[in-house]
Amino acid sequence: MSCCAVLPPVVEAHRGASADYPENTLCAFQAACAAGARWIELDIHQCADGELVVMHDPTVDRTTNGKGAIAELTLAELRTLDTGSWKGAEFAGEKVPTLEEVLALVQQAGTCLNVEVKKFARPEAAGRLTDLLRAYAPTEGRSHVVSSFELEALLQVRAQDPGVPLAFLSSKAGGVKTAIENGFPWVHLHFGAVNADTVAAAHAAGVKVMTWTMDRTDRFAHYTRLGVDKVCTNRAARMLAARAAVLA
Repeated sequence: MSCCAVLPPVVEAHRGASADYPENTLCAFQAACAAGARWIELDIHQCADGELVVMHDPTVDRTTNGKGAIAELTLAELRTLDTGSWKGAEFAGEKVPTLEEVLALVQQAGTCLNVEVKKFARPEAAGRLTDLLRAYAPTEGRSHVVSSFELEALLQVRAQDPGVPLAFLSSKAGGVKTAIENGFPWVHLHFGAVNADTVAAAHAAGVKVMTWTMDRTDRFAHYTRLGVDKVCTNRAARMLAARAAVLA
């Protein structure tokens, strides 16, 4: 390695290859897998008839040609929406994917998911999530991760399946303390909260550190020196190239 002896961070594709493709769509996830990303981050919500669908916002307004809250729309209604055209005409016709569809896709590619939960609108959603994660468990002894800014959501997942690795999301360094106190294996911190002290505190307690959302390839070596375990980025292909340069 050219910069140091520390293993460089793993690269995670934020909402898929979202710099170049419509976020949280199958084409964005396919592109991330094709680029070599071993991890992909996505966001889930439960629709009116109980299915877990992949979208960042609680409403469809920003990234589709429709309007309304996901929780009030059925899967059939969501399937009628175009979630690609807002990014470019070449993506017209992209549909809102279900979590199960994405899990099936990444299982074939050997990629793991970081599933971000905003909150569970209905109690059964946590159980549906853990059932799907078990059904589409990665090979090679790896595991998908569930992350959230909401501590209660993570505890609901743990109650359904204590074996699911959990990550506390935070924009502040204090997130390390929350992760340690609750025995979470991961803390996902905004890059502005990541420094040598926060990484050292997390690692001393056996907690791994991911930084989000970091798109500057010229900073990759810096986060390698800090000992960050994973970098979440909108520019997965370019960040993977930066990782390769560090390894060279």
